[in-house]
Amino acid sequence: MVNYYAPLDPQKTDHVFLNRIEILRLNDLGAQFGFALSVLHERGLFPGDATEQLSAEQPGVPLLTWPFLDFVESLDVRQQRLMELGAGSSTLWFRQRFAEVRSFETNPEWHKAVSAIAGPNVEVALVDRSALEDADIEYHGEEWLVVDFAGKRTRFLHRFLGKVAPSERPLAIVLDNADWYRRGAAILEEAGYLELPFYGFKSGQAWISCTSLFIDPARYRAALRKPFFHPAFSRRAVNSWDSL
Repeated sequence: MVNYYAPLDPQKTDHVFLNRIEILRLNDLGAQFGFALSVLHERGLFPGDATEQLSAEQPGVPLLTWPFLDFVESLDVRQQRLMELGAGSSTLWFRQRFAEVRSFETNPEWHKAVSAIAGPNVEVALVDRSALEDADIEYHGEEWLVVDFAGKRTRFLHRFLGKVAPSERPLAIVLDNADWYRRGAAILEEAGYLELPFYGFKSGQAWISCTSLFIDPARYRAALRKPFFHPAFSRRAVNSWDSL
């Protein structure tokens, strides 16, 4: 099965290779379609790609927008902790980037599945949905908070911000589907957070979504990962223009 497409220069490619049945002859538009299909397959957009197939070896792609995931991937958060509401592939993805992950899950079967492969730097707790919506959980001062559970997220944000002093709140709060939760977004803005919306594709979905990052401008300090992050299929250029 051909998963990736790349242009070939007939003048520099052996004719025996060019005559193989799996080599497609495309015009410029076809090459662009091939490139797009390669990226979409790599990101897990199509049915059958691993999106929520839990595996310790292949964590899959979190159901958060790709631009947001690329942004987090570009940051150095190895010394920071994350609290997550709603466990799954995202739990396994975040554990590889953050020092510690605490995840709260309301589905007993999903909690059991994630816990079995979570890893040593992950804690997965099973809670009632009503308790989660009322923010009746322990907060350990994590720098990041991801709000992505099946329930009343706006209610959680209202209760959580009412319980935690401003100076002790997370530096960054992620609200998935922020385009659906504009009242929740307003609550965060009233608390002094700045919204950075990341619109784009999500793996396995057929519409554009928004994952918003809310940062505390007074306290949030971002550090870029080194070396500079290059996502799959991005071009790396060595040139003479980037000079003084």
